[in-house]
Amino acid sequence: MDKFAETLRRYAVYARIIGIIILIALLGFIVYQLYDFYSDKVGFTPTKAIESYFQALSQGDYEQVYQLTDKDALTDIYGRPITKAEFMQQLRGIGGDQRIPIVSVESEKLVESKGYRYYAVTLYSNVSGTSGTSRLVVEMRKSGNTWLIRYPLPIIL
Repeated sequence: MDKFAETLRRYAVYARIIGIIILIALLGFIVYQLYDFYSDKVGFTPTKAIESYFQALSQGDYEQVYQLTDKDALTDIYGRPITKAEFMQQLRGIGGDQRIPIVSVESEKLVESKGYRYYAVTLYSNVSGTSGTSRLVVEMRKSGNTWLIRYPLPIIL
């Protein structure tokens, strides 16, 4: 009977250790999920960057749009780096002297891969009393404490 009691105690110790490991892993998973959830809700989040970017674009504040654009990705279609002046000229070509009538911006995280995040963005506009929507995919990356939107402008779906 002594041998049976000793074996039973050994299995009880193993079960406790395994239970502790499972609890620690579960706690780690929960903490990571909370961090991931709140990282998009506190501070200058990707969604706030997207809203700022498109509001600045709609108001013609091209300097703000430039500040929120990833400078490493400022290239033309052939991969040649473009200057700030060329970028500003392209932005002026989008809207000209007219303000882009964006009423509101909604964004939804699609995926995160290798330091980049992809968001589905819906722009709501109102032109002469007619409502419209545009859906875009935006690629972003974090640089320091700021989220930057990659250039060229987002892909229209």
